[in-house]
Amino acid sequence: MSDTAPYASGTPLAVHTEHGYLHGQLALPADAAGLVVLAQTGSRPAAHDEALAAVLRQSGLATFTIDLLAQQEEHFPDAQTNVPLLTKRLLECLGLIKRQMLNEEIPAMRIGLCASGHGSPVVVRAAALRDHDIAAVVCRGGLIDLAGMLYLRSLESPLLLCVGETDAHLISNSRRALQEISCGKALEIIPASDSEFASATAFETMAQRTGSWFITHF
Repeated sequence: MSDTAPYASGTPLAVHTEHGYLHGQLALPADAAGLVVLAQTGSRPAAHDEALAAVLRQSGLATFTIDLLAQQEEHFPDAQTNVPLLTKRLLECLGLIKRQMLNEEIPAMRIGLCASGHGSPVVVRAAALRDHDIAAVVCRGGLIDLAGMLYLRSLESPLLLCVGETDAHLISNSRRALQEISCGKALEIIPASDSEFASATAFETMAQRTGSWFITHF
């Protein structure tokens, strides 16, 4: 196995796509229980995902935070909702990670997917397409039904949905979507929270549930 020390505290990792490079940050703590890919779509502050990634690393998980949109694309509203395109890019990111594991550039470990908002249907569709390659999925808000009914019904990766208790529409949508999923699933209603989990208490609760879900299924 190659020396992974440069990855321990985080290192930039670029993923080549037909539209250019996507830039991410890979961090591999020693003896990580698994790797969580946090997929961003330019619709949330990067600091929010970085804070969640830090919590996951403290729980003994490796993280790979990647923005599926190039910087110039974030100004185009339809880019954030282009589920097929973003799914293709996420699959390219997963392909790079798997190749590095096979080449022993990074330790082989189980992989999970995590996203919020517009990224939620993207990780659900990607997990459905990769079958047993994805050990677990966590979505923080977002309309997962936009992944497509076929992908909801074929999903095999255990799925956790975290939804703020003040977002009645999203709770209702999530419950309907989960009825189409036959694998392991759970809906976590985060008390006193909107869909952004902006308060410190709501964020802490969401982060704890997220870490526990991945550790359990890794």
